[in-house]
Amino acid sequence: MKEVVELVHRAIRAAAQNELPDRIQSHHSFLEDLGFDSLSLSVLTLELEALLGRPVLLNRWVERASSPSKLTVESLCEYLEGVAA
Repeated sequence: MKEVVELVHRAIRAAAQNELPDRIQSHHSFLEDLGFDSLSLSVLTLELEALLGRPVLLNRWVERASSPSKLTVESLCEYLEGVAA
């Protein structure tokens, strides 16, 4: 899981269009805390694909969230771990 977390943090920093906190926390919401919008999430997908070396589809991750605040760094890491298994 640690490897996935590090990759996700790298992808977030590459995709962000806003100022990010010095330390990205697992509870940070992409929309509320990190300032991501639909374009930023698309760029995040491309960054993850480049880092992982395989296609990444985040539509199911987004669909599973009961609210936008549930789209957190931790939920993305868990999702990526699940689809890689």
